[in-house]
Amino acid sequence: MGRFLSSFGTHFGRRHAMAALIALVCALQPLGAAANSSLTAKAAQLAAILGAVHHLRDICGTNEGQLWRNKMIEMIGVLEPSDQDRQKLVKNFNDAYYRYKNAYPACTAAAARQSDKLMQDGQRIAEELAASGHGR
Repeated sequence: MGRFLSSFGTHFGRRHAMAALIALVCALQPLGAAANSSLTAKAAQLAAILGAVHHLRDICGTNEGQLWRNKMIEMIGVLEPSDQDRQKLVKNFNDAYYRYKNAYPACTAAAARQSDKLMQDGQRIAEELAASGHGR
């Protein structure tokens, strides 16, 4: 079942995962002090998506290892949030990871579809953050 995601034919394979990753990195350039003072809801939502994707892509056999956890660490490094905001981001990531781990203990067609949806949502949010001036 570990190869289910790639055999299921999801259009968000490794190549698209890398495109989403690149969009995230490009969207999140170092923020100024004013932007750091209040973490946006979109950044918190993106943290939750990264947590969910970290679990779903792992169980569906994408063999990405710690890629999405590392992207979360990178996002925190780029955003340079306050300690309180950092804790919120980490909590969002962890809560989503465990919520999806409980909901999808194994790869299924539903898990693969959810992974695709989250990847699309994550890319959209990263693009919105970039377009709204966050990270510039």
